[in-house]
Amino acid sequence: MERGYNGRMNQLSDIAAVWQAFVTQGHTDSALISPPMLRSWQRCRALPLDAIAPVASGPVDESFDHVLAGLRDLTRPSMEDLYQFVEGSGFVVLLFTAELRLIDLLGDPPIVDQLAALGLATGTRWSERRIGTMAVNLALAEAVPCQTRGAEHYHRAYHQLTCSAAPLFDVEGRALGVLGVLGPTSAAHAHTLGMTIATAQAIHSQLRANVLLAETNDHLAELNVVIEAISEGILVVDAKGQLSRMNARAAQMLGLTQRGAAGHMLEALLPLPQNLRAALERRQEQTDQEMLFESRKGPVAALVSQRPLWERGRHYRGALITLRPPESVKRLVQRFTGAQASFTFADILGESPRMQAALRHTRIAAFSPTPVLLEGEAGVGKKLFAHALHNAGARADGPFVVLNCAAVPRSLLLGELIGYESQADNQPSAESRPGRLELAQGGTLLLAEASALSPEAQTNLLRAIETGHLIRIGGRRVVPLDVRIITTTSGDLQADVAEGRFRADLLYRLSVLSIQIPPLRQRGDDVLLLISHMLTALHQRLGKQTLLSPEALAALCAYPWPGNVRELESTIERLLYLSEKSVLALDDLPISITRHTSADHATPPRLYDRQALAEREAILRTCRETGGHLGRAAERLGISRATLWRKMKQLGIERKQLWNS
Repeated sequence: MERGYNGRMNQLSDIAAVWQAFVTQGHTDSALISPPMLRSWQRCRALPLDAIAPVASGPVDESFDHVLAGLRDLTRPSMEDLYQFVEGSGFVVLLFTAELRLIDLLGDPPIVDQLAALGLATGTRWSERRIGTMAVNLALAEAVPCQTRGAEHYHRAYHQLTCSAAPLFDVEGRALGVLGVLGPTSAAHAHTLGMTIATAQAIHSQLRANVLLAETNDHLAELNVVIEAISEGILVVDAKGQLSRMNARAAQMLGLTQRGAAGHMLEALLPLPQNLRAALERRQEQTDQEMLFESRKGPVAALVSQRPLWERGRHYRGALITLRPPESVKRLVQRFTGAQASFTFADILGESPRMQAALRHTRIAAFSPTPVLLEGEAGVGKKLFAHALHNAGARADGPFVVLNCAAVPRSLLLGELIGYESQADNQPSAESRPGRLELAQGGTLLLAEASALSPEAQTNLLRAIETGHLIRIGGRRVVPLDVRIITTTSGDLQADVAEGRFRADLLYRLSVLSIQIPPLRQRGDDVLLLISHMLTALHQRLGKQTLLSPEALAALCAYPWPGNVRELESTIERLLYLSEKSVLALDDLPISITRHTSADHATPPRLYDRQALAEREAILRTCRETGGHLGRAAERLGISRATLWRKMKQLGIERKQLWNS
């Protein structure tokens, strides 16, 4: 032990001789001085820094900010642990900033006072320019831990000291400062440097852990913000069924509190629907299943989706449950019905007095919330009127749901109308399903062919209209309704009431506003208007131009059209598809139509004049819209340029008229 001490002292004496020679001569070749230390000596001599002059008191900087406070708070516990090993041995533990300002120290009072006398108090800078070579500035300059002893310090005033130091870096490699241990030269030992390095590594590990924790907290905060911003209710349960996360929307829907519910078993907070419980137990995925929760505030209906959470596809972590309120059922309208109101009053053609009266009454009814009954023969366009009525009213942005009562088996009509709950014994499906009334919430329900409603459906429909709510088959939950009902019928509901097939009180409710749509045979020249419109549409679709002779038009006008507009449209379409002629004559029409025309029938001048006038107006309007360019006008009319020239000649249209307003 004595030999080791004497060896260290002899080495320090040799280093002192090397230092003396360097200060005097400016160079040394001694192997006792490491290259980094020699470079530091050379820099000090070049400054120049007087290595022998008395120590000057450096300026004290006591300014502090939150960054320095954070560095000090981070390193203090490790510095205290390190000081426990050197306490009482005349050592001090030091913390420096990246600018080498001393901001914290722990040490025995004698060494603290000695440092102050040497101009090394708290707040002073220990840079190489001011104090010369010392481990604290050498470690930062070389970016490696190092130790200086005795005469290795460039300034003679510090030959009585030994210093061990290790640089501190953040996780991105930027210098934060230096950790140092300083004491008397007589106590210099390599173990001190080892303890300093270990403490610096512990501080770096703590820095890394803090950064990872901050990143985790940031990600968690972002996740919480996203979860709270989602309009759907979100529930996350772990593998044991405990609720680990819930957003405010889910808490509001289920009548729970976020803080009070966290960590509890989900089934302890509220009874789960049987199909959700079974899916969680079997770890099966569910999508848009309507379920009923028994919450503290009563039954709560929601569209539920549930997805199991797997870690790397093997380890079950829990499940993600999303809840959507029944108001979001608008998306299901397309899934169940695919119906939208796509027609407006502009799509309804008719200039006859009876048709204009029906249109006028329908426009008035569009602004009323009361039920409307549309009566008329099959094919007159009742559905078209219903579309226009919906789109012109205050509910145009709401759903438009159609239930064709004649197309649904009578045994299923009630379920289609008011829906099912999954608890229903007579419903084989395990899923709840809303009825058409519920799907039309906020919009319009079109009951087509209402005379086909079953007695049970009539009773439930009447109750829904009178009370403003419904209860599904097999359910107990009261569903409020805000639906406008439009009813259509091709029959005589008054006769059905008289014969006991239809409830009189329901008819009174459905026919608050009743509109009679006239059959085509009572609409006069509207036949010509409809034929012209149909021909134009078919010309664009088929890419060919076909006209009807005056005799053929006369026969079409004379025919009574028992199938009304639907039959007319079908007839015209069939004629154009099957014929390759450019002009269809009387012989090209079906026998069922021509037999209504006598053999010596002459075309009424009024009929021919009306068609010619319509063609003339169409050509003039199109040519003026295209600036008199006949090629573009012919293309828009769906005819060739030669045909356009021929018609202009037949109709007496001159070129100068194409630019007249």
